[in-house]
Formats: sequence, structure tokens, C-alpha cells
Amino acid sequence: MKKNKAVVWFSCGASSAVAGKLAIQKYGNDVDLVYCDTGGEHESNMVFLQDCEKWYGRDITILKNENYIDHFDVFKKTKVLQMPSGFAYCTHKLKMELRDDAGYCESINIFGYTLEEKKRGIKLKEHNIDMLCEFPLIDEQVTKADCLGILWKEGIKLPLMYELGYDHNNCIGCVKGGMGYWNKIKIDFPEHFNKMAKIERELETTVLKFRSGKRKGERMYLDELQPNMGNFQKEPSIMCGIDCHLTIDKLKGE
Repeated sequence: MKKNKAVVWFSCGASSAVAGKLAIQKYGNDVDLVYCDTGGEHESNMVFLQDCEKWYGRDITILKNENYIDHFDVFKKTKVLQMPSGFAYCTHKLKMELRDDAGYCESINIFGYTLEEKKRGIKLKEHNIDMLCEFPLIDEQVTKADCLGILWKEGIKLPLMYELGYDHNNCIGCVKGGMGYWNKIKIDFPEHFNKMAKIERELETTVLKFRSGKRKGERMYLDELQPNMGNFQKEPSIMCGIDCHLTIDKLKGE
């Protein structure tokens, strides 16, 4: 595949969708749109992707690591849920390896970071000085709410995860989620909750730990989670982007 001047890393999220539109307006045919299919995201993502293709008048290239079915498969095969630093190893296998192998090292990498994520963009540039990056939403002062409004006006239906109240569109059952998140997953997607709980026991490791109180730092298995634990609305947003890769680079000494 010909590598164009720029590439938009489309995530099936609202912000990356709008960033894709702005990139096309700026670069025309000199920009590629690429989506890393983890296999663990909700099936409504593909409907959203196809709607965005119609909006763009352009195809979106889909990359998939054929070694893994989804994030659960990564956990089973690598026997790793998270690195000691909290880095999600599935992000590395299902997204970063694909991006590294896609051949866009000399292209301008475009990300859908919104105005609220300006510091995140600065961090990315500081740790990847050899990578050409652009953040059109930040440059245009576009917020996350703006992105949702733009898509609504265009008649593009958001993926189901947004409708269910999640502020992200990651894999269903993300290892970065807190107690409130996992209690919500247990209600909305019990099969995914049970699958992760089983994997935890098999690997003898956990995704949850107490963040405060007398049990701060203590870890807990998902099958021990009580309905009253955590507060989903007050938990930090779950990020699953390229900046997650910075941690593993440091661990490698790169």
C-alpha cells in the first residue's frame, strides 16, 4: 500500500472521526485513514466506520493482528494482563505493533486528541521527537462535546458504548478500568466480565486494586467485586492510545 504524506489513526471514536474529516480537508488524497481492529470492541464500531467512510467519501484501511482474536486472547497467550507500571500489554500487541509495521514512520501522524487533551498531545511529542504529529482538533479548539455535536448534525450514529454511558470506545472489558467500570461491565456485558474473571484466576493476577482507604494498594479478583464498590461516574477516563506505548518503550530502554 502506498504510504501518503499523512495518516489519520482512526479509532472508531467520535474525536478521531472528526479529526479524519479535518485531515481530508487539509491533505485531500495525500492522507490515509487507518483503523486497528482489536477484535474486542463492540460490533457497532464497524457500522460507525462504514458511516464515516460515506461521510469522508474515502475508504478506511483496517489492520488486524491475526495472531490474536481479541484482547482476551492476548492475555491467554502472553499470560500478561498489565505491566508493573500499569501499561496494558494488549494495546502493544493489537495496536502499536500494527502501527509500527504499517510503514508510516515518515508520514505525518494525525490523532484525534481534543482541546481537553492538549497536555496529552504535548507529552506525545516530547517522548516521540522523531515522529511528525498533528492534532487538528486541538489546533481548531475543538472539544469532545463539539465532536459529538458534529456527528449528530451529520446524522452519524455513535457506537453503542457511547449510548450505554461509557466515555470511551475501547475493548469491552478494559484492563485499565476501575471498580465502578467493571461493575458496569458486569451488568452490560456479563459474558465479558466472566471471561476476564476466569482469566484472572488462571493467570493468578488481577486488574483491580484499591486506590484509597485502609486497603490502598491491595489487589482484588473480579469475582470478589461487590456491587457497591467503585463509582463509575467519578473514575478517570480510560485512555488507550499511542501514548500508552511510551511506557513499554521506557521499559525496553528505548
